[in-house]
Amino acid sequence: MRYEDLMRDARNEILMDSSRLHAALDAIYTCCTPAGSLEESLKAIDMSPSDTALVSRLAAWVLNVAPLGPLPMSPDEAIALAERVHKNMGAR
Repeated sequence: MRYEDLMRDARNEILMDSSRLHAALDAIYTCCTPAGSLEESLKAIDMSPSDTALVSRLAAWVLNVAPLGPLPMSPDEAIALAERVHKNMGAR
């Protein structure tokens, strides 16, 4: 799927919050050059240390806990994170 389609899902308030967070992480993943596993690909993105920590926390939740709670962040926080990563990647 494309970044725009995934972000539409992340913003869709009809979906469960866990689905919205998963869509936001998938949107972030579309910014990656595939480097193997999801974790390896995410590490290859140039992000601030705080965003790196947030993406890592979101990815760990999606891979190990989802769809169960507690959520690692709100859908709005995940959307903002995905937008920052996408903007940063577009500035390259």
